[in-house]
Amino acid sequence: MLRKAILLGAFTTGCTFFMPPQQKKDLQGFTAGFLNSFSAIKTLIESLYDYQVELTKFEYNTEEYHQQRSIIHQRVADRILRLSIENKGVYLKAGQYIGNLERVMPREFTQTLRVLQDQGPQVSFEDVKIVLEYELQKPIQEIFTTFSHKAIAAASLAQVHQATYNGKEVAVKVQFPQLRVQYRYDLMIIHNIAKLCDFVVSNTGSSELNFSDLFSTFRKALEKELDFTLEVQNGEITRANFKNNSRIYIPQFYEYSQRVIIMEFIDGVKINDVNKLKNPRECANILIDMFGQMIFKYGHVHCDAHPGNILIREQNGKQQLVLLDHGFYTDIDQEMLQNFRCLWNNIAKFNYKEVEKYATRLGIKKEHIEFLPLIFFYRTISSKKKLGDAFSVEERQYLRNKDLVTLENINALLRSMPPEIMFIIRAANLVGIHNALLGGTTRDRLLKFTEYSVKNSEKSIWKQKFEWIKLKIALFLFEFFGLTHK
Repeated sequence: MLRKAILLGAFTTGCTFFMPPQQKKDLQGFTAGFLNSFSAIKTLIESLYDYQVELTKFEYNTEEYHQQRSIIHQRVADRILRLSIENKGVYLKAGQYIGNLERVMPREFTQTLRVLQDQGPQVSFEDVKIVLEYELQKPIQEIFTTFSHKAIAAASLAQVHQATYNGKEVAVKVQFPQLRVQYRYDLMIIHNIAKLCDFVVSNTGSSELNFSDLFSTFRKALEKELDFTLEVQNGEITRANFKNNSRIYIPQFYEYSQRVIIMEFIDGVKINDVNKLKNPRECANILIDMFGQMIFKYGHVHCDAHPGNILIREQNGKQQLVLLDHGFYTDIDQEMLQNFRCLWNNIAKFNYKEVEKYATRLGIKKEHIEFLPLIFFYRTISSKKKLGDAFSVEERQYLRNKDLVTLENINALLRSMPPEIMFIIRAANLVGIHNALLGGTTRDRLLKFTEYSVKNSEKSIWKQKFEWIKLKIALFLFEFFGLTHK
């Protein structure tokens, strides 16, 4: 196998000698995709052995079992981290995606892979030049007055350079040259790995797990993100939605293609750089307001709000949030959005009879409904704690005894959900992480989200106010007297 890989590398090097620059990168991308498969398969085999052999040595649901499972989770997370960094591109994007699934994936995964959010490989200026000139069909010196050879930011699929364009200071986002071909082969390998995992898991009796479904959702999102024309469209929709909000800003787009965007350069502070922010709590409120409207009012939701994509700058004496990278969005049609609002409102009011009705409309199976308060409000269906409070020792024991928080159960819930709702969970989790870092509370965030949900569920302004008052009364009665809907 190693000999074949060496021969393939030598063959590729010889072939590229006579090719135009972009075609050379395409062939190199094919080779890289082939070589990536070896480390991916090795990671898969080692991880399957851990779960299917090592973990089964312990009696299910005992203290020893949970301890060993945590150790194995960490071991597998470390392998995925190494694989993401070494293989880059699609693998790095997949690692970032898993790292964002707070409270959905095991904590060992999210904590380990979170470091990938601000990491990205950089390619040389020569590689960037190849993409720019191929996409824009001009020599680079005819497009830009100045162009920084060193990237100012790099992510999993592209990097950003500072330049001067038509007298304006701009940021130039350029997709990595090999990805045009390589991503197809990386996805093919990951798809086959997912199918193999399904085959292995189906023989263990865990029929609720379906890695192919999760892969399909990831692939669709990735393919959209690789088309920069869709990124510009998403940004323009968001700009229109918040045109009357001076606290939110979307940079201007000047020229773009499928793999290049020339946009306005913005100098600001990353939202997680708390010590450099004038008023962190105010930043948290702006962020919550923006996502509350994205989710519950417009149904056009940015799903990749990691720190590198959110800047804070001073504008007219006030803090302004600048939202970058509009490649990964989810759009929710009005019928689904209204059902989701009603689902959210009734979870907030502890009206689980109505929760069941709207969950069914969204395609969520009855046996999975008890997980919904856990996913959206971080509380169990029988919880007595106040909104936003941490889990008590008793609740943690309840979850463990009922074996509710397992990969199988969570995966089964996600499979029964529309993909749009799953992406909303991802977006809300990211907002929750930023909010906590900025000094905000979970209670304030959930109440603000609920207010947007209630006020956009009704057309009449008086009905909006009446429903919001009813919800606050229901919350008061529950938290102080333990009263709920029967």
